[in-house]
Amino acid sequence: MIELPIPTETRIIQAARAAGVSISTFLDRLLDEYIEDKADIEQAERALQEPGEISAEELKAKYGL
Repeated sequence: MIELPIPTETRIIQAARAAGVSISTFLDRLLDEYIEDKADIEQAERALQEPGEISAEELKAKYGL
């Protein structure tokens, strides 16, 4: 078990209750989301490095993003 500062622990408990799930389930889902987001970011960064691809700046200019 890890020890967290009381305010952090309280926020986790409140968020889990608001989501209607146990603390364990809430944290599992939170970690799964984080891992998926991190993988998506890494994949996007690799794609941006591939030659012949449009740069983020060009994409923004072309599509007004």
